[in-house]
Amino acid sequence: MPGALPLSLDLLQSARRDVSLEGRLAVADLSRLKPSLATERGEAVVELRIHLGADRRVLVEGTIEAELQLLCQRCMQPMTLSVRARPRLAWVKSEDEAVELAEQYEPLLAPEGRVTLADIVTDELLLALPLVPRHEDGAGCGKTAKAARPKRATPVEDRKKPFAALASLKRGR
Repeated sequence: MPGALPLSLDLLQSARRDVSLEGRLAVADLSRLKPSLATERGEAVVELRIHLGADRRVLVEGTIEAELQLLCQRCMQPMTLSVRARPRLAWVKSEDEAVELAEQYEPLLAPEGRVTLADIVTDELLLALPLVPRHEDGAGCGKTAKAARPKRATPVEDRKKPFAALASLKRGR
């Protein structure tokens, strides 16, 4: 059902009906993502499928894409980063159940079987963010980044030696 996305999902009911979701969420509505952003502009494009896997486990798979405004940590200027997440989640009711999960899936811990769609989108986008956001190879970094770079030190051999004259005076005695 393209368009409006539900606020929350009952995972078991959705999986039994093999639900596909397509729509957009405003980045401003993803409260836990806000501290990582330079601005709250933009939206996340969400395409998810909730279905039963071969082992009858409830799975949530799809893609989440967003153009996020982050602060470059090199030049401290806003930058746009295209983020794409490919969630492969399996619903688990407890941490003990998560330990037994197959490697190809990440656990989606929901003891009651209900999840908030914004929480899933937020988690996946946070995981897709770089640890230190910065323009690629300084491409977008302006004069600020060049000024912040340390100058290369002059080799010791090429530097003037202020006490060299004193050494020559000492030898002349």
